[in-house]
Amino acid sequence: MKKIIAIVLGAAALLMGTQAYAQLSVGAGWLNSTETTTVKAGNTSSSAASNLNGFYAGAQYNINIVSRLGVAPGVYFSGLFGKRTDDLWLATGEKQFSELSINVPVNVNYTFPIGSDFNIIVYAGPIFQLGVSCKSTYSVGSATNTTNYYDSDHHRNAFNIYLGGGAGIQAGAFQVLIGYDHSLTNLITRDNTTIGRSQIKLGVGYAF
Repeated sequence: MKKIIAIVLGAAALLMGTQAYAQLSVGAGWLNSTETTTVKAGNTSSSAASNLNGFYAGAQYNINIVSRLGVAPGVYFSGLFGKRTDDLWLATGEKQFSELSINVPVNVNYTFPIGSDFNIIVYAGPIFQLGVSCKSTYSVGSATNTTNYYDSDHHRNAFNIYLGGGAGIQAGAFQVLIGYDHSLTNLITRDNTTIGRSQIKLGVGYAF
């Protein structure tokens, strides 16, 4: 897992050293993620979906290849959070979920100029994700139980690959971007279980 990310970052560093024009940008925004779990039992299967909200923040280095075409390796930190309340007999149960990750996107982008210092940007590419923490806490009254989904009992993948894409506008140095990501890998290694994720991103950026 770490070798793949190291190779991507090494290739990005090589590109940075060979291109005449490159631009650093920083950005942050909101994430809305839908996670779908499918469990198969014989010839039948059942699915359940959960919704998570969170944030992302990071930077990318856009390297101009030719004309208005570029490639932008980057790195950003993301957090996703969810909460569920269960009405139990004589009590109320509350589950709080959190996931923190480091993400390495490598996007190919194209810029359409539509006015003086005003552009439309479209982009697409893979995202390599390394999970830092994935856990939940379930509370009933004063009793709590914490679950680490990256331990050997829960079989959650810490390394995942997504395919993403999106579009945005840039006015001067300021950017407004919207994107969509979909997981290419199963987020769990448990037999007969598949977890997939799709997410929408909405954020702002600043290009130096």
